[in-house]
Amino acid sequence: MKTRAELVDFLKSRGLRISLPKLEIAAHIFKSHRHFTAEEIFREINAEYPKVSRATVFNVLNFFVEHGLLKKVEARSDVQLFDSNTEDHDHVVVDATGKIFDVQIPEREKLGFLEQIWANNPHLPRRHNASVVVHV
Repeated sequence: MKTRAELVDFLKSRGLRISLPKLEIAAHIFKSHRHFTAEEIFREINAEYPKVSRATVFNVLNFFVEHGLLKKVEARSDVQLFDSNTEDHDHVVVDATGKIFDVQIPEREKLGFLEQIWANNPHLPRRHNASVVVHV
């Protein structure tokens, strides 16, 4: 989405009310697919709109997660990440750089891998929508 009008239509089509902070945050996170922290978005927004608070950024990001526009990703232990790609997919994390890449593991292979993990670790929850994060 490139224009503000496209963003407004995108948010309205999902039944969301538009506010300036929501629109500005959406402009930063939906311009291209990316993985990011709330703090990164706060710094980007704050550089242009210093009156937008850290709490507002955190609240809007969580609001977008609640409405299915973003996903939270448990790919790194040091930060909570958000992902603008809401389709089912898995991740590869490059530990040396912290970079995260989307990958598609074929469902059959993923299920076999998860079944093996669950068999060896019966205390882990079994979720049909589990994702795999590989650290390299």
